[in-house]
Amino acid sequence: MQNALTENHQPQQRPRLTMQEVIPPMAPATPEAVAQQNKFLKENTDRFKSRQMAGKYYVLQAKRTFNEEKLDSAIVFFNRAWLMDRNNNEIYWGYGLVYGQQQQYDKALYILYRALDKDKENPRLLTDIATTHLARFYQKSSPEDLQQSKKLLERAVQLHPDNAADTFYKLAVNSYYLYDFAQAWDYLHQSIRQDRTKEDKQLISALLQHERDPEGIYTSQRKR
Repeated sequence: MQNALTENHQPQQRPRLTMQEVIPPMAPATPEAVAQQNKFLKENTDRFKSRQMAGKYYVLQAKRTFNEEKLDSAIVFFNRAWLMDRNNNEIYWGYGLVYGQQQQYDKALYILYRALDKDKENPRLLTDIATTHLARFYQKSSPEDLQQSKKLLERAVQLHPDNAADTFYKLAVNSYYLYDFAQAWDYLHQSIRQDRTKEDKQLISALLQHERDPEGIYTSQRKR
């Protein structure tokens, strides 16, 4: 486990990008590309009877390929979905997840916050954004990412404390890197009580190097 924070790299909460830098088909570069897009829109509107239905279809295809870890295909389908219905918030959320898997965290956060603007009380979305901040922390060692991740995770737990094992686990990891080991233990136990698979031996071992388990379940000799 990483034990030190550095003060290098202070990212903005929302990266300074533009939609054109994040949404690939937003600005077709040639008259031919514009014509091709218009043809695509007409054909799919006729096929699905509405642009909204076409957008939903391509979102489903994007999710399927994303779950199959075919990220390039997922982006293609999200591009098609966006062309059909740019008001579908799942498209922006989906782009963010793909960029996160590609470790393009600035792009991921930019578009995920765009999704959050329209769905501020969604605990899963809050957790996904917090996870992306945590991933960018691993990459850039920015304390600002840790602090923002913590705020988002705490909000997600407030909104949905039940079935929140993954959120509690990430709060435990977050607290560990913030040197709040007592809080990390508390969150880890809450996570494990909801889901035994969150019993992360590496995290437990790292915590035991700094502070004993206040519940006495785990010791340096016994990490069940």
